[in-house]
Amino acid sequence: MLVHLSVDDLGLIEHAELEMGTGLQVLTGDTGVGKSMLLASMAILRGDRTRSDVVRTGCQKAVVRGIFHLSESNAVRISEQLGISVEEDELIIEREIHREGRSRCRIDGRESTTTLLKRIAPLLIEVIGQGHALTLLQPGAQLDFLDRFGGLLELRGEHAHNWREARQLERRIHQLEEGVRERSDRRLHLEHIVEELETASLIEGERSSIETDLELLEERDKVLASIESVRQGFLEQENSILDQLGSTERDLRGLASLHPGIATLVEGCSTASVLIGDALRGLSEVESDLDLDPELLEQKRKRFDQLVILEQRYHRDVEQLISYLRESREELAVMGGADDELPDLREGLERCISHLCEGSHRLHKARLEIVQKLVADITVEFKDLGLVKARLEGSLVPVDSSNGWNGMDEKGGDRFELLFSANPGEPLQPIGAVASGGELSRLMLALQRTLADASGTATLIFDEIDSGVGGRMGAVIGEKLSQIGSDHQVLCVTHLPQVACHGVRHHRVIKETKGEVTRTRLEEVSGDDRVKEIAMMLRGDRATDRSLEEAREMLVEAGHFGEELTR
Repeated sequence: MLVHLSVDDLGLIEHAELEMGTGLQVLTGDTGVGKSMLLASMAILRGDRTRSDVVRTGCQKAVVRGIFHLSESNAVRISEQLGISVEEDELIIEREIHREGRSRCRIDGRESTTTLLKRIAPLLIEVIGQGHALTLLQPGAQLDFLDRFGGLLELRGEHAHNWREARQLERRIHQLEEGVRERSDRRLHLEHIVEELETASLIEGERSSIETDLELLEERDKVLASIESVRQGFLEQENSILDQLGSTERDLRGLASLHPGIATLVEGCSTASVLIGDALRGLSEVESDLDLDPELLEQKRKRFDQLVILEQRYHRDVEQLISYLRESREELAVMGGADDELPDLREGLERCISHLCEGSHRLHKARLEIVQKLVADITVEFKDLGLVKARLEGSLVPVDSSNGWNGMDEKGGDRFELLFSANPGEPLQPIGAVASGGELSRLMLALQRTLADASGTATLIFDEIDSGVGGRMGAVIGEKLSQIGSDHQVLCVTHLPQVACHGVRHHRVIKETKGEVTRTRLEEVSGDDRVKEIAMMLRGDRATDRSLEEAREMLVEAGHFGEELTR
């Protein structure tokens, strides 16, 4: 349960601390004094999303801190969710809401996330607001109540997990099936690409090599003439360059010892003769290459044309075409694997559906066993809530085929609806069709009283659920809240003295203005102060001797502070 709450810089609250005990705690105060901010702090502790404009004017952040004492069972369950051991069965939750919009969350001093906080929040605290009774009209809400009452949430959670996995598997199968035609067209396209490029036997650098060869052959006559001219000038004509180099070398060789420069020239002539000779012999290879067989030349031209056509068709050069061929082969391999996967996936989905149907049947059987008990337990509460002649039945029917999937949804194969009749002779109908606003509120309270034993939530917050209810019924609501408080910690925000008198502890919210600064503070009232507070709630403006006496009587009848108040 929540043993201590501290709030800083939230709305009009500069600083407030609330000490909580067991049983029913009541919170009173005039409209607009800041009770809603205290309730907002409870929602913040649950991990609910909060607007940044709730930060007090002039402050950069609001801080809410709660200290919870845990039951042994809740300590174990929360430890499993957090992945850490909760020490001494005490849990501290702190959240910061910053004006710029970000927030921070700490659980037992460790940085955490609101996602994780929301997982453990149902075990810690639940806020039941004025419109909470309307949740009875929401689709699936009544089934949620039934499963909570029967302790079936864990079994339903397993079904929901399996159901989501099966639907995900089904979506995967549909994606593969819907893509069969596209993959078929794509496969044909890729197979054509692979066949064409494989047939082409592409080699890196081949295009540029052939292009160079063809350019050389295009200038064949000019190149051959130049070679012949060079050969004549260097080698074959009288007094050729090689002859002159040889003559110079022979003439100067005997004089080389006279001067280093002469020796260098002799050596240069010898080297030049060797190099030019080698180069002239290489011209023979050029002539050989140029003396190409016409058929081979035509092959080179066709090959070049083939490469150019492929480059233009695929908008890639030869090197890129080689990579494209590799990528196309890989894609073909993956596509084949996807199709091979389909039979196994379909078989797996059939097993999942069979398993789901078994789980849904177990849920249905368990629900059938608890429907009548839930209805009977709620009906017991009707007498105290002024619904003496009302009737209630539970209807458990299969999920509609148009809304379900294989006869089920995430919650199983059932729809549950409470049928209500407020007066004798009137037919049973869905509660949304026949129950008034006041009757809905009382039905919700009867449900909460019935579910108190089944709920794992330690702290229940009721926000003005007595709104629009008269004094006589207010006393009944106070008694019911007190009964719920015997098993839970309950905090009720109320404007009715008939409810407030049933609280084990009574806290009052006060708004004060000093100059241009408005603050909200919180104080616990007891003894004569509590008598005065309830008396003022009775009168609406100030306490009188008569209202004070009536307030004392109400507290005595509620069983609180009796000895002190009768002195």
